[in-house]
Amino acid sequence: MMNGAGAGTASFTAGGVKRVAVRSWRPRGLPWSRLPDRYSTLFYRSDLAEIVAQGQYDLVHLHNPLPALEMERVARACVARGIPYVVSTHGFNEVANGSRIYGFDRIRRLVWERLVVGPVSRVARQASGIFALSPADVSIVRSMGFRGEPDIVCNGVPLPSSPAPGVDAEALRRLGIPVERRPGQITCMFLANHTPNKGLPQLLEAIGRLRRPCLLIVGGERRAAIDYERYLRACKPGQEIIVTGRVGDDDVAAMFRRSDLFVFPTLADTFPLVVLEAMSHGLPVLATRVGGIPYQVDDGCGALVEPDDPAQLAEAIDRLATYPALLSQLGENARARVTAEFVWERAAERAMDGYRRVLGLEAAGSPSLRQRAVERAHAG
Repeated sequence: MMNGAGAGTASFTAGGVKRVAVRSWRPRGLPWSRLPDRYSTLFYRSDLAEIVAQGQYDLVHLHNPLPALEMERVARACVARGIPYVVSTHGFNEVANGSRIYGFDRIRRLVWERLVVGPVSRVARQASGIFALSPADVSIVRSMGFRGEPDIVCNGVPLPSSPAPGVDAEALRRLGIPVERRPGQITCMFLANHTPNKGLPQLLEAIGRLRRPCLLIVGGERRAAIDYERYLRACKPGQEIIVTGRVGDDDVAAMFRRSDLFVFPTLADTFPLVVLEAMSHGLPVLATRVGGIPYQVDDGCGALVEPDDPAQLAEAIDRLATYPALLSQLGENARARVTAEFVWERAAERAMDGYRRVLGLEAAGSPSLRQRAVERAHAG
């Protein structure tokens, strides 16, 4: 929605999928050049609501809660036309916990509540269906006022293919990552935006507490708020931290295959796909017990710790590194779990079941959710 005239939305018809162009813009009258992108994003507008109002749609699926004010405009257009809509809980954990994880002061907390939490809650409250990415999101949408029964519709990941000979080594050399493994050294990997909610400073602090040899591969671009050099200087003999900068898909795949353990100490996440991507490559996962991660990572394919606790994180890395055979088995289990539960085909099946229910394929004699949406629109 926020990429100008090139953005678009998918429209499903009897003939297949049709892509509809969507315009987006920032309202006039505000000094956007003085406002950081993370704030100006909240005010983006688009013509999605008008597209919904003018089209012949049986169902609308709202996926991303930001910008929340625009999401609410689209939802209102659905209600006005009597079109049922479903909402995926992508980003809902961050919405509900944003004030805490981003360390807002009183003014920013009030702005977050008014411009994000409030609109998202109103959208969830009037939805004909909620597609929760994991059971952890059910309590969140309940707190927002949704009274129906959410469907658990997880996102999925594709299963990776084998690389061509030499591809991984070339990518690793370009990124400055040693191709050959050092005996006794565990290779941990982190991949995410280096924003406060992803927990990278806590991971860097945990590495500094380790006494064993360790290579930490940090994927992603540096941020000014993190003092990377301080953590690099703190490395002990046999320890190394490599910050790759921007990486492409082939680079990420090579990094996964080079690593022994994927570490994701996020402070708040709804259903991070990067965890499943790591698991699909046969990597065990050490992550924090937040959001939908406990639904992704069970005891057979990794370990969970409490968020914002570098000491506990370091202890878990040290414990897992002690048993290489266990790490290997956990990785095999992780790949098997993704294959069984978290591929896109499985996600599509769950979504279609939810769509059928919302479109009125319910028990005989009960009003369809579309009929209820029309009645709600007529009631004002």
